[in-house]
Amino acid sequence: MTDPADVLRFALRQGPLRGLLHDPITVDERVPTTACLPPRSARGDRGRPLPVHAHDLLAATPYPAGRVGPAGATGWQRVGAVLAAAFGPLRREPSNPANDHRVTASVRSKFPVHVFTVSAEGPAGYLDPYRHAVVDLDPAGAPAPRPAPDDLTVVLAGRHTDLPTPYGVLRCALADLEVGINLRSLLTTAELFGLRASVQVSGPEVAQAAALVAATGPGSWSAPVLVTLHEVGPLPPAGPLEPVGGGALDAELDALLDMETGHPSLAETAAAVAPRLTAPATAAGPGRALPDLPRPGAEKADQDWARVWWNRSAGRVPHPLSGFSARPVTRGEDCLRDLLAWAAAPAPAALREVAARVRVTVVSQRLAGLPTGRYGFTDGVLRPAEADPELPRRLEALFGYPLTPANDCGVRHATAVWVFSTDLRALIEDLGPAAWGLLQVWCGWVSHGLTLGAAAHGLFARPARSFDEHRLADLLRLPEAESPVFLTACGATRYAEPMLDLRP
Repeated sequence: MTDPADVLRFALRQGPLRGLLHDPITVDERVPTTACLPPRSARGDRGRPLPVHAHDLLAATPYPAGRVGPAGATGWQRVGAVLAAAFGPLRREPSNPANDHRVTASVRSKFPVHVFTVSAEGPAGYLDPYRHAVVDLDPAGAPAPRPAPDDLTVVLAGRHTDLPTPYGVLRCALADLEVGINLRSLLTTAELFGLRASVQVSGPEVAQAAALVAATGPGSWSAPVLVTLHEVGPLPPAGPLEPVGGGALDAELDALLDMETGHPSLAETAAAVAPRLTAPATAAGPGRALPDLPRPGAEKADQDWARVWWNRSAGRVPHPLSGFSARPVTRGEDCLRDLLAWAAAPAPAALREVAARVRVTVVSQRLAGLPTGRYGFTDGVLRPAEADPELPRRLEALFGYPLTPANDCGVRHATAVWVFSTDLRALIEDLGPAAWGLLQVWCGWVSHGLTLGAAAHGLFARPARSFDEHRLADLLRLPEAESPVFLTACGATRYAEPMLDLRP
């Protein structure tokens, strides 16, 4: 799919034309997906256990100015703690039928982004969050984009079959969005631990990483994003791991993976992914995942990074309801400052050209004493556009899953709703067919920043693509050529319950 017109049609089918061309998406949560199933070549019995108590290092580090010092961990202990903190499970909510929660938001908690590692020599690895280890891939001779000695390359790729089949081609955009979320999580954690990184989103090494991922077994995959962590030192020798899998459930999920890999919607998805694999290499600068938020007396802050991680939520409702709940709360200037700083932190260099084409509109209420209404967001600052006390309620009416006896919707009580919009035609025609996928990655990048900024102030942040694009564009008075492509709603939940701590 190298013709910009084909990519534009593919993008419009998942956005402004979705309501005309497709029936509403209905998902039966009882139907399994391949979520949390490791690739077939990542189930061996050799690898490197991750260090335990990464959260203790974060707990000893005040938010927002604190950083984990060199005394906290070195070598594999340091990079292993980064991987555990960025991608590991956090908690289990007993009444929640969804998968265990991590620091990253995910569609229906399916967590389709898989994490692979490549060192200068030896077999590539697969991060298995439930084995709490990086497992050696088999065969060891699979192609891999080798980094320099003492560096470690982390490959992020989304497996489309982990998302429910009724999403169809929309799984392409959702996987790229979640790659962006996981990219921000990794780089945020790496910065906290003082690791230097570089990022690649296209070029020969990305194509080689795609071949590595494809060699792990059946599956339809997003274009990978590569993060190289520099000067982490040599890896320790691999050792024996506890055997895993091989039972009836794995056999059932393997059969599902085989079947779903051939789903008709994924053939078109593969064509949409291809431009990223053939595009030239781009600048490798990592951007700045952490905002610059120094505070007087930061060493005495009442918040630490482990608590921010733990507070990450996309909102809850009691079982068996679906959706998310919210309640009216008031937040001050410190909350607004954090949200603005997290949203404005510069993305990796390869995403900035796309970022420059995106308009960010904010609908806020009860925030820092600002009038309820619509604001533009440019250069890290909110600029008043329209005061309207009914705007949050009107926005909720356009949300994809409305308030019903079986579904809760908290948009009307959200503290801030961040809406990303762009001129899709101009984006793809000017920047090429790879730009559409990179747009999704950038939206995920910003959304995870908002997630952490909200968590620091006791708020959830819910990423969403479920809205009526045409009516939302009218409500926000967007230019005629622009379409909303993504939003993140931040607010305070009105439902909570005791949770089980899964952090090792």
